[in-house]
Amino acid sequence: MNSGLNRRAMGAMGVLSAATLLLTACAPEGAAPNQSGDVITYRVATIDGIGTPMNDGFDRFVKEVAECSDGRLVGTNYPAGQLGGFIDLIDGNRQGTYEITSGGFDAEAGVAPIVSALSLGYIFKDEEHVERVISEMKDELNTQMEASTGVTVIAMGEDGWRWTFSSKPITTIEDLAGVKIRVPESEIPLGVWGALGASATPVPFTEIYNSLETGVIDAGESALSQIDANAFWEPAPNIVNTKHWFNIKPIRANTAWFDSLDAELQDCLTSVGEKVFADVREESRAIEAATLDKLESEGVNVTAEPTDIDEWESRAEVYNEEYFDKYEGSKEFIDQVLELAK
Repeated sequence: MNSGLNRRAMGAMGVLSAATLLLTACAPEGAAPNQSGDVITYRVATIDGIGTPMNDGFDRFVKEVAECSDGRLVGTNYPAGQLGGFIDLIDGNRQGTYEITSGGFDAEAGVAPIVSALSLGYIFKDEEHVERVISEMKDELNTQMEASTGVTVIAMGEDGWRWTFSSKPITTIEDLAGVKIRVPESEIPLGVWGALGASATPVPFTEIYNSLETGVIDAGESALSQIDANAFWEPAPNIVNTKHWFNIKPIRANTAWFDSLDAELQDCLTSVGEKVFADVREESRAIEAATLDKLESEGVNVTAEPTDIDEWESRAEVYNEEYFDKYEGSKEFIDQVLELAK
């Protein structure tokens, strides 16, 4: 049995285990009561793969929040899509089904198109640019997210640069023509990849491996850590750093749930979150070279970037301008983001 099959088997076991825990609905053994005699339990539900910096960060987050709150806040982390696909988890978080999740700004296209513009093509220049945006614009981003989506941003994680993985090598824009590439079912990825010349194909994240094996798709794009953790390189052994998107992943708490907590518990979530996920961002960048070495040792064909990267940026800009024309205020917002690159 290959590692992809093993992962799918583990995922099925995880769903059964999660369902059992949800049915029992009791606090974890040994949890300390709060002043009212109750423990406040919460769920972290993500598609972040086991072994990725993001999921390791959530494991640490749950532990440190319990310590910070003296046992008043007790969380359980459900990674790797155990409780549903990406859109299901984003919607469930907005509705309060899941208290905490993570996900890039592309998920907001339908309700918060201005902040969603952060996932347009070739917006971020480098990691220093990313850090300046997080540092100087977090409050503005949170204000817009709360008003439009019903979630509160308690920290900023990341998956880093999105790499493209494919069954055949892609080194130029012409190699991409007509390639069936998996994208989230979201306006911006569909628009960007269409402008680049690919056949953008929405597929749930949890179905990528099977879709590559069966030929439903020829390629996909994701963080390097996710490509490794989910073994996407097995059916698609060619990867290239197209650098089309740097995926900042806000840590999202349902606003109604967050506001129901007292100030001490809110501060616990945000202070632990900011500390843990600042470390996650640092770790994510530090392990990239080691991950590439590992993938190359497995026989993966690694390309640093397309030879005609300027053409990729030019084609993406055509769609970006269409987006700016469609959504009032998005261009001014992105101009503010780009100013921080200087």
